[in-house]
Amino acid sequence: MKQKFLIFIALIFLIVVLVGLNAASYVQKEKTPDSEANPNRSTYNAGATGTRAFYDLLAETGIPVSRWHEPPSVLLAAADGGINAPQTFIVVGAVRREFDEKEIEQILRWVSNGGKLVVVDREPPLEFVKTTAAWRVSVVPEIEPTFFSIDPSDQKQMTEKIAAARPSQPTVYTSRVNAVQPSRFASSITFERFANGDNSANETLSAPGDSSGDDKKNYDEDALPPNVFTEKTGDAVKTPAPAAPVAHLAGGGKTLFADFPFGAGQIVFLTDPYIVSNGGINLVDNAQLAINIVASGDGLIAFDEFHQGYGAGENRLLGYFAGTPLVAVSLQFAALLGLILFSQSRRFARPLPESEPNRLSKLEYVAAMAELQQRTRAYDLAIENIYTDFRRRAARLVGADNYTNSHKDLARLIAERARLDAAETENLLFKCEEIIRGEPTNRREVLDLTSRLREVEEKLGLKRQKKI
Repeated sequence: MKQKFLIFIALIFLIVVLVGLNAASYVQKEKTPDSEANPNRSTYNAGATGTRAFYDLLAETGIPVSRWHEPPSVLLAAADGGINAPQTFIVVGAVRREFDEKEIEQILRWVSNGGKLVVVDREPPLEFVKTTAAWRVSVVPEIEPTFFSIDPSDQKQMTEKIAAARPSQPTVYTSRVNAVQPSRFASSITFERFANGDNSANETLSAPGDSSGDDKKNYDEDALPPNVFTEKTGDAVKTPAPAAPVAHLAGGGKTLFADFPFGAGQIVFLTDPYIVSNGGINLVDNAQLAINIVASGDGLIAFDEFHQGYGAGENRLLGYFAGTPLVAVSLQFAALLGLILFSQSRRFARPLPESEPNRLSKLEYVAAMAELQQRTRAYDLAIENIYTDFRRRAARLVGADNYTNSHKDLARLIAERARLDAAETENLLFKCEEIIRGEPTNRREVLDLTSRLREVEEKLGLKRQKKI
């Protein structure tokens, strides 16, 4: 038991030492401030480059909005099932998890089925700058030499020498918008219309997962609505959409905001995330334009947080403790526990025989001693054991000293207490003491004396305690 206790104390001491060493060696990483060189456009970010204010504004005004933590495949499946299916999907800024080809195909498939994709970025993925109309859409980024030296929380630096943009025409997106203040890094949208018979238009009209020319014979183009993708081949209908891209906002020689058809849905493109970011949404009518962009239709509005690094497949508990010494301490503690369990399950020496339990009870011992005394005719020893125990308990009951009082005084006190004859009681005690001193006796006399002692015990009220 003592050895196990020492092992336990040593284990506790080792754990405390490991915790101390990890805590001493841990250096907390300083939080990197927001910058336009490495922005964080997540709705969880309350910094200057984040969109937390935009999300909270939509939520507080009663607009159905949510954070989307699932991959695009779930978005497409939700649209097919109709349960909690977003009608507007928003991708803001440069994402931390890049879109792969399959995800882009799934998002464009969702848009072509009637969804609305809102892209707010200065240099968006080229696959999202696409339309099924007979137009080519492209983005011209702004080259700013002082890009890395600008503080995104300083509105003067972000908008220096940049005039506010004005609505190009009255539309549902520019309702109640007089002016919008972009940043100095905003890019520009350009449009180019295809001439009649220009085959390059097919690239614009192609959907992800184009099939071969033989497969295109499997459907009748005249029987399908314009700009709708066929589920069978994954191709767009060859007839371009009659609608054209619409420019809604322009300023400083740049087209900042436009939307263009894509299948049965539409893609809305804003070239400057600063307009909807925490650092710039409070300027002029930026907030009103942001609300108009996402809330112009019905249904749920979903912000893409999956590609901002908050995917549903990540362990949020481990992510919360990431960068702290708790993870290392937990791993070390698990290793120690495994070592203890392994050592307890292995034998380090030859096996020892099991100790045999003591099968003799106290009753068996008393019976053996009684049989021994009977066979050796040690009647004096038997009466000595019985009389000594009687004298000790009787003296304690009557308040006499067992060692200093004589048998005569003790007999008198016992007789007074039990209302017995003093002479007979004195004779009983005297006879027992004589046998103990060596007076010859026999079995009959010992039994008679023992019976008389038990009678006196009963009259005195002495109760014998059972020993376990």
